[in-house]
Amino acid sequence: MAIKPGNTLLVKRKSFRYTLILLLLLLAAYAVSNQLLDFKMPLFAESYVLPTLIWGVIIAAVAWLPDVQPQGKLRLRRMLRRLALMCVFIALLGMMLHIAMGEFGKNPYDRSARGILINLVSCGAAVLGMEMGRAWLLNRHFGRHPFIGMSLVSMIFAVFSFPLSRFASLGTGKALIEFLGQEFLPAVGQSFLASYLAWLGGAAPAAIYRGGLSALEHFSPIIPDTGWVSQTLFGVLAPVLGLIMVRLIYGEEARTIRSASREDSHLAWTLTSLAAIIIVWFSMGVFSYKPKVIVTGSMQPLISPGDIVIVHKIEGRQAKTGDIVMFPHNDMKVTHRIVAVNNEEGQTTFTTKGDANPSPDSETVLADNVQGKVVQVIPKLGKITMLLRGDI
Repeated sequence: MAIKPGNTLLVKRKSFRYTLILLLLLLAAYAVSNQLLDFKMPLFAESYVLPTLIWGVIIAAVAWLPDVQPQGKLRLRRMLRRLALMCVFIALLGMMLHIAMGEFGKNPYDRSARGILINLVSCGAAVLGMEMGRAWLLNRHFGRHPFIGMSLVSMIFAVFSFPLSRFASLGTGKALIEFLGQEFLPAVGQSFLASYLAWLGGAAPAAIYRGGLSALEHFSPIIPDTGWVSQTLFGVLAPVLGLIMVRLIYGEEARTIRSASREDSHLAWTLTSLAAIIIVWFSMGVFSYKPKVIVTGSMQPLISPGDIVIVHKIEGRQAKTGDIVMFPHNDMKVTHRIVAVNNEEGQTTFTTKGDANPSPDSETVLADNVQGKVVQVIPKLGKITMLLRGDI
């Protein structure tokens, strides 16, 4: 291990000591960045100046610590940086596709010259400090155990990306599910990809990837403004595709695909298995949300054939006028809008109608037969299923 001048005393200590120092500095940066401590300072200084300073301290501290070498090949470091840029490009394409398929909103971040400069400095220091810390921890302690290290470090840094108040405000049920899908799972995916890049190539490729994501978030004039389901889909898909791309291209260049370690195989199988389990659970409605492919045009223009609707299981009596509900009719499931709530012989029933139909449905729907309420529409994604089933 290469040792920097002036680090002799530090190297004599046990590794957990300066690892603990680094973790404490990261915790301090988290506390300061989220204003968990009251320093009685002007708002600008507390929000931007102080966090930038403490991230600068972390950058200096990691630079002062003993060098640790990434696990990837030295000759492929430059290629890893290009792959990190390609991962940012995948995220950009995903965001553009997401915007094209739904609605978009104005970016709330200040994009004036002053705002851009402030964000460049503050966010740049945070990204560089975090990725230098990530790379040091991974390669110092988990060089031979990447799956354990990347899982642990990725989860810690994903949690660090949210203010403590965000966790404190979480309730149960739908709010918790939406947070996990819309925010937390994408953050874990991005963190895992950054950890993989850091394990292979050190802080530089990880900082390029995370810095690129931060630039998209802060400087894009528009951002997707769609439901949580589609945000989960695109938020998780981009880092997963990036991870697959990096692993395949790097493995091909390093000639390690056929001789991949057992732990790498465990990692691949674990990720695949978890993804399969989540998809199956979601499809079966385990999370009280279930997808359904629409094959008719009775709800156009809101819902077209080939669209997927996400149906949230609810008690029938919770449905109200204007809700789009799913209910059985003969041998199929119908998704129509409630246009009237009735009371027939002491039982609650609903009059339903397809938006594109000229008149309401001929039969009313018992409240007990309502199987769920449509909470999200994902355009066109179900056409693949229809093609496989021979519906088109």
